[in-house]
Amino acid sequence: MESMIGQTLGQYQLVEQIGKGGMATVYKAFQPSLNRYVAVKILPAYFAHEAGFAERFTREAQAIAQLDHPNILPVFDFGKQNDISYIVMSTCRRAR
Repeated sequence: MESMIGQTLGQYQLVEQIGKGGMATVYKAFQPSLNRYVAVKILPAYFAHEAGFAERFTREAQAIAQLDHPNILPVFDFGKQNDISYIVMSTCRRAR
């Protein structure tokens, strides 16, 4: 997947890449409506056309959103734009 730095997904302006794995890339993004930075995990468009990938990504977002644990980042949002699915999470976990 080519870099998406400088692009916008939903209301999130992608600022820099902060991680990459076999299935997704994670970007630091700015959310102007709340004046905060978030992490946006992006499933590349080419996976949207492979059987099961988009559904698995959706299930991942739904499952993580149900969890509350100090070692798991909370999910803020989930969306899809132009065959690109994304999960929006906190950039860090705050101490309780």
